[in-house]
Amino acid sequence: MELRIINPSEESGFLSEIQWNYEEVKAWVASRVEEYKNIAYTEDAAKDMKQDRAELNKAKTAIENERKRIKKLCMEPYERFERQVKEVTGLIDEPIGLIDEQLKEIEEKRKQQKQKDIEELFKTIGFQDFIVLERIMDPKWLNATVSLGKIEEQMKNILFKVGTEVATISSLPEFSFEALEIYKKTLDLNQAIAEGQRLAEIQKKKQQYEEEQKRIAAEKARQEAEQKMAVQPAVEPPVADSVPVVEENAETEAETAQANLIQMDFRVWATKEQLLGLREYLIGHQIKFGKVE
Repeated sequence: MELRIINPSEESGFLSEIQWNYEEVKAWVASRVEEYKNIAYTEDAAKDMKQDRAELNKAKTAIENERKRIKKLCMEPYERFERQVKEVTGLIDEPIGLIDEQLKEIEEKRKQQKQKDIEELFKTIGFQDFIVLERIMDPKWLNATVSLGKIEEQMKNILFKVGTEVATISSLPEFSFEALEIYKKTLDLNQAIAEGQRLAEIQKKKQQYEEEQKRIAAEKARQEAEQKMAVQPAVEPPVADSVPVVEENAETEAETAQANLIQMDFRVWATKEQLLGLREYLIGHQIKFGKVE
């Protein structure tokens, strides 16, 4: 079967020549234009200017209308030919669509089988528990041009990469567990390390804050203790009558203990409760204490 264009032919041209008084019209228009170029209108000639402009627009419109009319005449055979061509190609489109549908079904079945093969291959690689196929699946693996051997090679490369990055995260000095949890969600080593560093920085600032608070509390307690000790009278040693006699040589031992007393000046840092406990301890053990001059 052959499509043959009988008329117009290549020899005669696609369209026959349009003949009209081109030179005559062009000469007339040129002469009129030249006249208008040389007219010097005055302020009182507005009416004449509008009339001249209307005549020029009328001439232009007449020429344009003829152009449109001729174009329509020339386009009529082409538009008729175009409708005929579309009618014929429409007949061809129907079996093409049927073939396309069958090809799509065949391709879809092939992809489904390829997906199953990839899933089985994934199970044999031995990925970490937090790795699922959907997270590493490359859509190109379903292409017919990508073999299972190539897919297996890429899977093993991913397995090695993940193992190396997990080892890197585990070696972090701080917050490796938290960083690893981030990595399990993102598979992004840089993001996981950045998160570990962020948590470490927060912990460092927290420790600095707690140490500063302890220092402030200790200093405050020290000042309160000094103020309290400054107004606390010295405790006199108990009189002999207040000490019960338990042995015959108790008086001798008391004299010996008095002779062995050692005086020591020192400063303590403690909470208010601790200072009260220290004071009770000294009193209870009959230890003399007082303000340091």
